[in-house]
Amino acid sequence: MKITEITNKKNGEKFISVEGEDFENVDPVEHYKSSFISTRMIMRGIPYEELKGIKEPSEKSKKIFFEANKDWIRQYAKWKRIKVPNKLFELLNSNKKKQQKALLKGLVLTPDILMSFILEAYEKYDFKLSQYTSEHQAKGFKDSEKPFAYQLLENGEIRKFGKTDLSDGQLKQAIKHRVVTIVKFIENGEYWHCFFTNFKSLNGEEVWLGKNQPHYHYISNLFNIEREEVIGQLMSPKYKLGNLPHLKLEEYGNQPK
Repeated sequence: MKITEITNKKNGEKFISVEGEDFENVDPVEHYKSSFISTRMIMRGIPYEELKGIKEPSEKSKKIFFEANKDWIRQYAKWKRIKVPNKLFELLNSNKKKQQKALLKGLVLTPDILMSFILEAYEKYDFKLSQYTSEHQAKGFKDSEKPFAYQLLENGEIRKFGKTDLSDGQLKQAIKHRVVTIVKFIENGEYWHCFFTNFKSLNGEEVWLGKNQPHYHYISNLFNIEREEVIGQLMSPKYKLGNLPHLKLEEYGNQPK
């Protein structure tokens, strides 16, 4: 996890950026526990110096940590109660590409279902987790021209932090045309299953099933493409992996009305 803090010298406003980093072959339970608790601590105001270990934690910070740990226990219990479709676990024992495609047909994911599946796939079947992300900026935009952070609000306005020579209209175009891909592998030795999506899909900008439905794509070791080649393709602006199974994603992103 990468933590960055900057302060506006004019008004004292602080901006804290918390970015998840790529990781490989980790215990997903411990990974998400650490990430969850750290994020809670940051959002509840533990000073940057204490988070980095520069200063000893205060009594207030210790209390925040214990409360964050309790929150994790409740969240983990919630994920464990989620009913995961049996077809996802059958996927782990399948040995034919055709069978995997059949199991995935009509399957619906939610963020909680996917998380619960990842945790249980590790605890019951020893599948560890890897995650990779790629971001490609729109042509004509340089990182040096952009503010430290910016986002497009629901009302269409741009919120930005830091100096920039770009107009709000240009920043909107930068957001609209960037390519961001999120890739998750669950893997046990030579056996791996990859679920990936991108911002355009999550934002409801990709047409599938005749509508702008957020979705995941799927590929595994049975698709006769090496893992390294899959990662290389998905880290590029435009990937070529053939016609892959799609999985409908509900309860997240811009859902069709």
